[in-house]
Amino acid sequence: MTVDKIGENRVLIVLCGKDMEDFSIDFNTLSLDDLHSRKILLRIMQLACMKSGIELRGRSVSLEALSLDGGCYLLVTVEKHRRTYRMKKSGDCICYSLGASGNFLDTLEKLYRQNVCCNKNSAYLYNSEYYLIFDYPSIPRKLKRILSEYGEKSGGKLAAAKIKENGKLLCRQNAILQIGRFLV
Repeated sequence: MTVDKIGENRVLIVLCGKDMEDFSIDFNTLSLDDLHSRKILLRIMQLACMKSGIELRGRSVSLEALSLDGGCYLLVTVEKHRRTYRMKKSGDCICYSLGASGNFLDTLEKLYRQNVCCNKNSAYLYNSEYYLIFDYPSIPRKLKRILSEYGEKSGGKLAAAKIKENGKLLCRQNAILQIGRFLV
């Protein structure tokens, strides 16, 4: 039995004819419906992942098999751990993506010049994009028009939570006023 890690979440197992005999399995009858085959495959898969340093506990796994001159190839793919988010506050919010820094600063300057200010807004940098997050269920029409001209709405509570957790905070409170006054 040969075990090769071929990615951060994939392992290739090569079973030769001798290994197939030792485990008393046959490729033609290999099935997860068969109790004996399932036990053997699970043991092989666990051993290979343990050798490769891939954690199986609590993750989805897919197993693919391909025949090889009396033996077989087994490809094990372990799903990556998905991060779940829990909302601390249940209040609604609106999130706008403004793209690069030039666009972000132009938007803030225009909002500041037109005296469109909301107290509960914050600015973040996440994945090389700038975001404005408003902690309101809705925002004034004038503000929406300007924001949709320079950027795009990128979601509500979940998007905002992800950006707040992983992004770099630029201004915690009243970002339009705090940053805009330096741009005029």
